[in-house]
Amino acid sequence: MKLPRFAPLTGIAFVVLLVIGFGPVGGDTPGSDDSASKISAFYHDHQTKEVLAAVIVAVAVIFFAMFIVALRDYLRGDGGDGDFWPTVALVGGVASVAGFCLAISVHAALVDGGHNKLPGAAMIALNAIDSWDFFAFAFPLSIMLFGVAGATLKAGAALPKWLGWVALVIGILFFAGPVGFFGFLLTGVWIITASIVMYRRTGAAPA
Repeated sequence: MKLPRFAPLTGIAFVVLLVIGFGPVGGDTPGSDDSASKISAFYHDHQTKEVLAAVIVAVAVIFFAMFIVALRDYLRGDGGDGDFWPTVALVGGVASVAGFCLAISVHAALVDGGHNKLPGAAMIALNAIDSWDFFAFAFPLSIMLFGVAGATLKAGAALPKWLGWVALVIGILFFAGPVGFFGFLLTGVWIITASIVMYRRTGAAPA
């Protein structure tokens, strides 16, 4: 296993930046049922703030991409027959990265629309997509977690078994209807925990 020493910590950087971008910087954006005038006015008045939020999330996604690769390599260990489940985790992570890129693009289009005063119908459509593109990056995380669970519980990856069970439970939680959003929140906690475990074990490996 030849992981760069810093690689596991990229998961922590991803979660911290994502919280900042979605929370205090991005703030409470218009809902899918708001009027065109309210949507346009919001993105016209908050251009700088919303652009900054998009940039922060974009940087977070860069760290997430590195974490996904680190996670897959860690789950593989020395390779061999245990490559299927780590690859499932990789596929889920890559799909989530694509979903984040879509969300960033739509949000940037909204900011541009507010600045250039796009027609109301266009702003309503973009805002509706922006309100629902959560599934584009959140749902694939369940695939990543199922890959982790399979690699840990079936293929004997180096993560603690309890982390594999937690990954499985959180992955299932994504399909639990209204409470599925908590699966997304708990995934952030799981990523931070896994990052710390991977970092400590990677550092201890040479000794």
